[in-house]
Order: sequence, then structure tokens, then C-alpha cells
Amino acid sequence: MVESQKMDTQTTHAKSRPPTLLGSLRKGFDAIANHAVVILFPFALDAFLWLGPRLKITPLIERLLASWNEFYSNGALPNEEALRLGQQVWSTIGERLNLFVFLRSYPIGVFSLMAGIQPLQSPMSDSLVIQVSTLRGVVVAWLACTIIGLFAASIYFALVAQAAVNNSIDWIVSVRSWLHNSLHVLLLTIFWFSLIALVGLPCSCLISFLTFGNLAAAQFGIMIMLGILIWLLFPLVFSPHGIFVFQNDVWKSIRQSIYLTRYTFPNTLLLLLVVFAIGEGMDIVWRIPKETSWLMLIGIAGHSFVTSALLATTFVYYRDAAVWVNEVVRKAETVSLT
Repeated sequence: MVESQKMDTQTTHAKSRPPTLLGSLRKGFDAIANHAVVILFPFALDAFLWLGPRLKITPLIERLLASWNEFYSNGALPNEEALRLGQQVWSTIGERLNLFVFLRSYPIGVFSLMAGIQPLQSPMSDSLVIQVSTLRGVVVAWLACTIIGLFAASIYFALVAQAAVNNSIDWIVSVRSWLHNSLHVLLLTIFWFSLIALVGLPCSCLISFLTFGNLAAAQFGIMIMLGILIWLLFPLVFSPHGIFVFQNDVWKSIRQSIYLTRYTFPNTLLLLLVVFAIGEGMDIVWRIPKETSWLMLIGIAGHSFVTSALLATTFVYYRDAAVWVNEVVRKAETVSLT
């Protein structure tokens, strides 16, 4: 059963009713409007990815493409269209990928608009470009950026959770709980990626095989793989929330997430769809300014506020769902005993 004894006093005395979508959205946006300082985390990350140095892998991609072309130069190609598309994809990656983008860690991370844009230019003079030419260097950069991103996200999520659940921010509490939160966030990330790899690696091998024979079959295989991953990951959608709201360990937080999503499946599904639609819809607006225009600062600020507010919405919903489910289960147990 979800424990609520560690919540704020006003939370434990909240009325027992199912969480509502509109109510959660209103409280989430109000929480960030009243504690706008938390948007500095995504704002700072986007400003760095936009105006800061680039960590690129262009030499490594060029060598990969050269080896690829040499391998297929003397024989019949299994599928010329697939090969051409693959070369285009890797060329684009070599041109645009900035390894600092991994500071936007997953599944828990500071939100970033620039991580999706992958800007090549900025209003300032040409940015410093650092080239990584070895696979080992890429792995080291990826790990370092991911760990830093997770540690930064631990404070960001803690502050948003406080604003959403307690309507206040306590920096001292956030700093004191930072090590605990970071450790369990890291464990949760390993768990998520292990689960994804368990499904994704065998499916990827099958999809790669299908690609050389029929692109339509490969696309169908991708859809099946995504469906399986969504089915597995949906019950874990609130697995980070227990860490920051209740200070639970990762395994207990995972169990609570599964428990809550089972009892609130229709409402939770609707919440996620609406949050996703709002986030993606507003991102279209935030991307309107060109990456060479200072107006992009408006997009970065708007994205920082909206994504933080949507995150706060999920914390409000999680808090209310925990209270409601606890009450429902207690009443059911009382009835069964009488």
C-alpha cells in the first residue's frame, strides 16, 4: 500500500477523492508560477546547449561512412535504399550531434528544448567545437554527461515536488536529500535501461534483418517493439515520484507506481496523453524563432515554464492519487472485516 505518512501535514488531511485532470493542471501551473525559480534549471541547460561549446563526433562518423562504403563497393548491395537512408542518417548525426545533449538525461532529467533542436548556430560568434575522434571518448563523454544530468535532475525534481506538494521550496532539505535522491535516481535509470535493453536488443536485431529484405516489414517490427515497451513502461510512469515525494527507495517507488497506475489506469492514461499533447504542442511554438535569433530566449523561457508546470502537475496528481487509493483500500479492508 502507498504510504503517505511522509507527506506534508496539509497533504495527509486532504479530502479523499479521485485526482482530477483539470485540478492537477491548475495546481501544477500555480505551483511553478509561485516558485518560478525552479525554471532556471531547464533554462540554464538550454542556454548552455545553444550558446556554449559543442562536443562533436564528426571524424568518427566520417571514418564509419568511409568503411561502410568500402565494404559495399565491391559487391551487390543487399538493399540500396536502406543503405542510402542509413548513410544520410549517420551524416546528419555527424553534422548536428552535440554530446553535451546527454546532459538531458533519461528517464529523469532536466527538460531541454535545445536537446531536440540540436542547433548548429547561435546569435553569438562561432562556438568552440571540440571533436571526439574515438569510440572510447564518446562513451566517456556520454557517461559523464549522463551522470551530471542525473545529479542535476535530482535537485530539480526535488524542488518541483516541494512546490507542487507542499506549495513551498526548501533548498536546505533538497541539498540534504540530494545524495539519497541521486543514488536512487541512478538505480532507477539502470533499471529502466536494462528493461528497455531486454526488449530492444533482440527486437533491434530482428528489425535490422528485416530492413535488408523489406522496409515495410521493418517499420511494422518497430511499431511492435514500441508497443511492447509502452506496455512495460506505463506502470512505471510514477516510479521517480515516490523517491522525491516520500523519500522511498527505488524498489518501493516502483511498486507504488505499479500499484497506483493499476487503480487509476483511465485517469492516469488521460493525464499522460494531455501532458504529452500540451508539451509537444507548445514545443512547436517555442521552436518558431530561428536558432540565430535572440528571440529564441523567449522560446527557451516558455519551454522551461511549461515543462516544469507539467512536471508539477504529475506530482500533484501522484499526491492526490496516493491519498485517494489509500482511503479506498482502507475502506475496502474495513468492509471486508465487518
